[in-house]
Amino acid sequence: MTSSSKDPLAPFDPPFRDFLVRYELIHPDGPAWAVAVSGGGDSVLLLTLLIRHRPPDRPVDILYFNHHTDPARNIRDQEFVATLAARYGAQLVVGESRAPEKKRTDVSETLLRKERQEFFRTYLEQTPRSILFLGHQKDDRIETILANLFRGTGPRGLVGIREKDGKFYRPLLFLEREEIRQALREAELPFMEDPTNLDTGPLRNRIRLELRPAIDRIFPGGTSHLDSLSTLMEQEASASPFHSPGLLLFREEPGYIAFSLRLYHSLPPSRQSEFTRSILKRQRQWILPLPPERNLLRTLSKPPSVPLRRFPLGDNWQLDIVSDHVILVYLYPDTQNFIFPMASHFRDVPRKDAPPLTVSLPRGGFLSVEGLGKPFWVAFPEGARSHPSFTALFSVEAVREIAEDLSVTYRRRELPLWLPPNPSGDGTEEISPRSAGPKTVNQLLSRSRIPDADKNRLPILTLRGKALWIPGWLDRTGSLPGAAKNPYLSITFQSRESSWWKKFLENP
Repeated sequence: MTSSSKDPLAPFDPPFRDFLVRYELIHPDGPAWAVAVSGGGDSVLLLTLLIRHRPPDRPVDILYFNHHTDPARNIRDQEFVATLAARYGAQLVVGESRAPEKKRTDVSETLLRKERQEFFRTYLEQTPRSILFLGHQKDDRIETILANLFRGTGPRGLVGIREKDGKFYRPLLFLEREEIRQALREAELPFMEDPTNLDTGPLRNRIRLELRPAIDRIFPGGTSHLDSLSTLMEQEASASPFHSPGLLLFREEPGYIAFSLRLYHSLPPSRQSEFTRSILKRQRQWILPLPPERNLLRTLSKPPSVPLRRFPLGDNWQLDIVSDHVILVYLYPDTQNFIFPMASHFRDVPRKDAPPLTVSLPRGGFLSVEGLGKPFWVAFPEGARSHPSFTALFSVEAVREIAEDLSVTYRRRELPLWLPPNPSGDGTEEISPRSAGPKTVNQLLSRSRIPDADKNRLPILTLRGKALWIPGWLDRTGSLPGAAKNPYLSITFQSRESSWWKKFLENP
């Protein structure tokens, strides 16, 4: 696209306005506008076109971020952007690096980008009616696709840079870098040149200065076709949004995802990427770090023929593939020290005619607490339940005495199993044939075939720091003083898909 008219920017007006109309951004009741301006040619043209096409009385905020990488150049650029803001009557919002020093050299591109994005997101959170325009253009998109391609990417990476991503809008993706600069020169609109653009240290500069020319020498104009590929991939990915992750999901809780590998492989690649993105996005709602999506897509593309156990994905996430099940689990760093007190939930024991009490567990699932009279199936042979289950029965009298000492924890490997005090009353544990068996949680669960990810998420009800009840694996409630006295309190562990791993259970 070249400009031969008296107004060098006139050829850009129709596609730019089409963008604003397509996303309903010039509606009288539309959002407030903000634009990120660095002083470079792309952002200067973007600001100019926004001023030309803004509705009457629509203010435009200008955002500038100072990275403190080169104090003299940073000050020069900020003063230039301030001049633009004054010319157009726009409010200037300045952000800066939190680094204590005022000059930082050899800072990675990734860190600089994260700093800018944090500044932008903070602004949008503080001005919820606003959207933010960014000056990315066609060459930025192509270079992003090339970087993604050689890093290893799924279909989403071939989109490169999207026109719209949440509250971020990029109207200049139809223009090339040189088109923009030529038009600005013809329109006599000044802009700042960044001397670091010629530095081959940063990855993006090496792609622009070395990789693209090398590809175009072999395939003349070949890299320009990547923009068309990006458009096709974006259309394919957004043509029929993936609305039914529930068909694949077996179980989804904070820090835990299980889904069908067979059904996942039946999806086209773009839908696979969209599915993984949707489930990871929901995990972010629980304020959990997310594993790199690229790692997950690459691992699932060619899963091993044998079960995959404890495969690290990054950021404390691990992957297990058992049978048809893909299990993603977050390994909470505080597992060894995690204690969830239960006294407040058990202190006021429900009456047998009261509705059950639901206690949500912080690692997924919940406990259903219900008061009841003596059921016909309760029995404590030789002081212990013979078949551990998902439900534990407590005498109301016993619970009232020990409520303050009950808590829920998770797989603390060396946590001892609870044994009743010696009948002599000397406080020592009773020696019985049962005590010759497993003595710790790890010894008890190590013999099981249950997936390791599920072992780590089984709630363990402890009494004075020792395991009293593990759903399906341990039940020492019958050894509590007064255990045979009714009425009873039932505590049932429920998970969204307990039937999946229930089939792995074996009696200790």
